[in-house]
Amino acid sequence: MRLVERLRPAVVNGLRELRANKVRSLLSMSGIILGVASLVAMVTVVQGMVGNFRQFVDAMGGIEKITVSREQLPKEQEHLAELSEGITMRDVERVRRTVPLVRNISPEARVGYEKLVYEDRETSTYVTGVTADYLPVAKRWVDQDQGRFISDLDVLNMNDVIVLGSAVVPELFAANVDPVGKVVKVRGRRFTVIGVLNNIEGTGMQIRSASSRSSGGSWRYRNSGALIPVSTALTKYNGSDRLTGLGLRIADPEQLRDAVEQTERTMLSAHKGLRDFAISTNEQTLEDFRKTEAAFKLSLGGVAGISLFVGGIGIMNVMLASINERIREIGVRKALGARGSDLFLQFLAEAAVVSVVGGVIGLLVSVGIVAIMNFILTSALPTGAVATLDWVIMAEGLAFSVVIGLVAGVYPALRAAKLDPIEALRHE
Repeated sequence: MRLVERLRPAVVNGLRELRANKVRSLLSMSGIILGVASLVAMVTVVQGMVGNFRQFVDAMGGIEKITVSREQLPKEQEHLAELSEGITMRDVERVRRTVPLVRNISPEARVGYEKLVYEDRETSTYVTGVTADYLPVAKRWVDQDQGRFISDLDVLNMNDVIVLGSAVVPELFAANVDPVGKVVKVRGRRFTVIGVLNNIEGTGMQIRSASSRSSGGSWRYRNSGALIPVSTALTKYNGSDRLTGLGLRIADPEQLRDAVEQTERTMLSAHKGLRDFAISTNEQTLEDFRKTEAAFKLSLGGVAGISLFVGGIGIMNVMLASINERIREIGVRKALGARGSDLFLQFLAEAAVVSVVGGVIGLLVSVGIVAIMNFILTSALPTGAVATLDWVIMAEGLAFSVVIGLVAGVYPALRAAKLDPIEALRHE
């Protein structure tokens, strides 16, 4: 309590000094203002990028997804090309039987870039054969009012049914036409539309899922495409059991590497040692971005730290100048009984007041910077703002500025506390 009683008048005196010397105080806290504003704004933007990139990875199937794709044989195995069967439906059963870590397996058979026709309207998009496991592997779904997805029975019976991407629908059907139940032609074969995939909206900075049918921008390809039963694609179009690839989904991301190793061993054993396949995951992509995130935070935080350091030097210089102007005042106070600790607390509190006020102004400036960035980005990219201010980051920025102010005020406060009262009273 005694410390609080001693600090209260010191803080009040610091506010009076701030008000009495507005221009000098503003100049002294300019470094703090710029440092806090840049620190909060930069960290906010970087965290916004990180969060949106994680959404991007999630939209691509997440880190639980393993992709097995068709690949050319390496040079040392090119002479064995005739023995290569490629990826087939038999591999699906082998992986399901020998890799228990895999929860879902989605075989994919690309038919090609095909023309879809409905009455007098047509569009071209990729047609791919899949199974019911495509949804959990790709982290997609069909909304209840948008029909259903391909079932195991559709695959078993080689049904002529099709699920459209949300970007395909407005190109084939009028706005007031429900596509579910309509018949479209692919190479002259009639397919009944049974569903429409959920729409993914976003940009490279932000992604969000929505149930609207409109789509555009750089994510349009994620909403394009048409899906048919894999058995229909292989039998009625491709004429073989060769697949384009496999999509695997595991239950636990912590077991990703074990699942990759098990899948690779199974594929190599089934393909007689031929590496006519490639296995990839989103983990490496996410890890690369984490390294980029760390580099961004280090470099941008360094710039903000330098600004705060310069702000601390500014506070120290102003405090030293203030002490030189108030030497006689210090001498009078000591002659009247003030202790060195009282003067130390007074000038340290003044430095703290300058840093706190500068930090608060810096936070207001950071709010403006982020708002301007969001306005610019939403004007260019209508899908949404890139960054959202976090009160934790703002509190950390303010705390950092206070620490810098206190550190910068220690030397001037010590100098004031150690002044000899007789010499101070003699000072002109």
